[in-house]
Amino acid sequence: MSLKLSKNRVNFLTKLIVDSIQNTEDIDYTDDLGNIRFKIYHLILAELKMFEDIETLAREKIISQKKNIPDGSREWEILFRKYTGEELNKLGRVWD
Repeated sequence: MSLKLSKNRVNFLTKLIVDSIQNTEDIDYTDDLGNIRFKIYHLILAELKMFEDIETLAREKIISQKKNIPDGSREWEILFRKYTGEELNKLGRVWD
C-alpha cells in the first residue's frame, strides 16, 4: 500500500493538474499558474507524508502485538489494512 513517488513523478502529476486547470473553462483562477503549481506540488507531498506516517503507525501496532506476526503474511496484511483504515477514518479519509 506504500505510496512512494519520486519528485519527478510528483512534478509530472502537478503539471498534469495545472494543465487541466488551465485548459478547463469551468475553473476560474486568480493566482499565477506558477503559484498554483507550487501549492499543488506541496499538497501532494503533504498527502504522501500523511500516508507514510499512517503506514508507520500501522506497522508499529502490528509489531507491538503479543503474537509475532510475520511481515507479508496473510494475518499481517489483514491487520495492516485494518489499522491503516482506522487511522484514515479518524482523519475522515478513505483509501481502498
